[in-house]
Formats: sequence, C-alpha cells, structure tokens
Amino acid sequence: MIILEVSGHIFFWFVMLAGIIIIPFGIPGTFVIVGNALVFAWLTDFSEVTWKFLGLLLLIAVAVEVLEFFIGAATAGKYGASRLGMLGAIVGGFLGAIWGTGVVPLLGTLLGAFAGAFAGATLFEYINTKDFEKSVRVGFGAFLGTVGGKLMKIAVAVAMVVMVGFQVY
Repeated sequence: MIILEVSGHIFFWFVMLAGIIIIPFGIPGTFVIVGNALVFAWLTDFSEVTWKFLGLLLLIAVAVEVLEFFIGAATAGKYGASRLGMLGAIVGGFLGAIWGTGVVPLLGTLLGAFAGAFAGATLFEYINTKDFEKSVRVGFGAFLGTVGGKLMKIAVAVAMVVMVGFQVY
C-alpha cells in the first residue's frame, strides 16, 4: 500500500509542476493546478484540501487568466496607445496565438501571441493615427505587456502550487 501512496504523491507533484511548465505554451496551467488539487481533495475525502480552499484557487485561476488577457493592452496604453491600439493588442494576441498553434504546436502559441499582440497593436494604432513611429512604440508596449502577463501568470501558478503544498503538508 505504501508504494501506491508514494506513487500517487509523485504523480500529484508531477502534475502540479506540469501545470506551471505548460503556461508559456498557451495552455491554462492554473486550471490544471486547480483540477489536480480537486482530485487530491476527492481522494483524501477533503481532509487537507477543502471546498473553500478549492474555491479560492479557482478564483485566483480565473482572475489571473482575465488579467493576463488584458495586461498587454494596458501596457500598450502606457506606451501611448489609443483605445483602438489597445483593442489591436488584445485581438492580435488572441489571433496570433491561434495562428501560431497551427504553424508550430506549443511553442508557436507563445510566439504567435507575442507577435500577434505587437502586430495587432501596431496595425490598429497606425490605422488610427497614421504615425508609424508611434504605432511601432505602441506595438512594442503590447509585446512587453504580453511577455509580462505570461511571466505574471507563471509566478501566480508557482504561488498556487506553494499554497497547495501548505494545505497538503
């Protein structure tokens, strides 16, 4: 029985680590972490991980997904983007991730999101202002925001795993 328990813990922590590692590839790893914690809670009759704690993890996961989605646009705004330029960062990042996934699965999602945010913000800002230099600056801001959003999401995922660790042990 001890072998099964140890194997279960190893698999549990492997999935937690995988939840962090898959984030840069456009896969919502925070939800993998929540799902893994839910399975652990169910298998242990919710003795260490409670419904209240699972609700908190889910709230964090949803919040970080939404925040990541808009952080590229907000950073583009800091670089002088108009509302249209910020919309271009959101649309471009989303479409770039979809397109990149089709070209090169996994890594293409990440690169597509970065390039798409840059291209979308630059294009939409240029349509709005006809100022190429400003448009490129806005696109660079969207790119930086998208990178920052991804890094923020990874940091939050690490914090979620640590929180689960404190609950479990």
